[in-house]
Amino acid sequence: MKLSENTLTEQSVIDWFKQLGYEYKFGPDISTGGVLVERDFKDVILESRLRQGLKRLNADLAEEAIDEAVYKLKSIEHPNLEIANKEIWRMLTEGVKVEVENEKGELRGRFVKVFDFENPLNNEFLVVNQFTVQGIEKIRRPDVVVFINGIPVAIFELKNPRIEEATIQTAYQQLQEYKKDILEIFKYNQILAISDLSEAKYGTISSFWEWFKIWRGIDDPEEKLKGISELEVLVKGLFQKSRLLDIIENFIVFEADSEKDVSKFTKKICLYHQYFGVNKAVDSTLKATRPDGDRKIGVLWHTQGSGKTLSMVFYVNKTKKIEELQSPTFVFLTDRNDLDNQFYKTFLRTGYDTLAKQAESIKDLKEKLKTVGGELIFTTIQKFAEDFEMLSEKRNIIVIADEAHRSQYAKLAASARKSLLNASFMGITATPISLENRDTRLVFGDYIDIYPMSRSVEDGATVPIYYEGRLVPLHLTNYFIDEEFDNLTQEVDFEMKESLKRKFARLEQAVSVPDRLKKIGEDIVNHFNNRGLEGKAMVTTISRR
Repeated sequence: MKLSENTLTEQSVIDWFKQLGYEYKFGPDISTGGVLVERDFKDVILESRLRQGLKRLNADLAEEAIDEAVYKLKSIEHPNLEIANKEIWRMLTEGVKVEVENEKGELRGRFVKVFDFENPLNNEFLVVNQFTVQGIEKIRRPDVVVFINGIPVAIFELKNPRIEEATIQTAYQQLQEYKKDILEIFKYNQILAISDLSEAKYGTISSFWEWFKIWRGIDDPEEKLKGISELEVLVKGLFQKSRLLDIIENFIVFEADSEKDVSKFTKKICLYHQYFGVNKAVDSTLKATRPDGDRKIGVLWHTQGSGKTLSMVFYVNKTKKIEELQSPTFVFLTDRNDLDNQFYKTFLRTGYDTLAKQAESIKDLKEKLKTVGGELIFTTIQKFAEDFEMLSEKRNIIVIADEAHRSQYAKLAASARKSLLNASFMGITATPISLENRDTRLVFGDYIDIYPMSRSVEDGATVPIYYEGRLVPLHLTNYFIDEEFDNLTQEVDFEMKESLKRKFARLEQAVSVPDRLKKIGEDIVNHFNNRGLEGKAMVTTISRR
């Protein structure tokens, strides 16, 4: 192997992939002029390996069908990278549609399986370094490329930690340049990884710099991994064979910019806490929905801003495919119309536009629950405050309640449980359940997974909050107000006196004096305009007046 500035980093990555059971090839050896030629410099798919994989996974198909599948995988010519990438991702996860003749000589549609998601070891996993690709303007050489059945699903760009200007951010910039010059390989890409050996992050072809994130945990995100670099954790945690396939199939979404226009979208991949948390929720769902299960899936506590709504998309992606659940119907409960719309629109934007429905009333919900299954129904919990009515006795209904920690929520959810007698219930919350709030546990069960604020801040998923006191005096003009009040209420009993105090000394009235509000407004504007860093501001008030 020819030594380069990144040889030590590359070699470490290759060794870790070998430990995971990947086959290894040196890029120049399998390219034009090498000793084991498999490709030309313009080829980004390893076609011979792809053909072998398709034949292995579709043994009953004729050569013509394999040829057609290979052609379709190689001939995506759309100029928009995201659109081309989405089309190929669909082929990888759903199969490539070809036409085959049946016994009567009639042409019928058939999906050719590209990856075997049920049996990971039935696929071929290969890691290649120094993978040279002929670009539009010049030759480019991604440091490490990961292949499944000949398809390049991941690219690593590595920087030498000994070179001061070679940082993880320059690795990110390098990938952006590659996207312009060797577009073809990015059409098939599912994961981009960058590292300078000390830091390591991953993202997608759509991810801006700030959305490249750390991966924690090899087997569990809470395990203590002393002396192990972020890059080793990323490789051994994210690229385990079964986990990589699971992520490609269930934990990638293409979220449209608008539910009304799905032509523009962003490719998103799960964060590590979403992956581990959702899989725990899926396991808990299987236990709760068994004939002897208690129908309590549990509570997923992931802090505010950590992507709870997207976690539910990943949860549905995976749960809906489980045969034992018999095409479940998902009912999403929220306690506010804006949250109901947020959930509903997120699912519309992530590919569920034909399955997602909003229920306008209990009667409407009952009608929507009569369908065969597989739908996603969104409604507010308050509808269950009406008179009890049996809505459905089906067992393949999963109820997901947002902000399940609220005390009044549990009472209404208990009513919902009576109306959906055999449904299984899961709560999601950004706030821990108090020890006193036992009703929530009675309806939903105990915690499935916890991702607290402290870890979210550490990961950069949530911006930390710092308190700085700003004093704006109330300037009460009557310093003898308490004495005068006592004189005026001498003949009034204690309870009435306390009631009058509350009525005439409300905090909102005291703090909402126009002059004081003007000073607060000026202070906010001055503070924001004089900030040292770029950013946004959020203003909260005591009322909407």
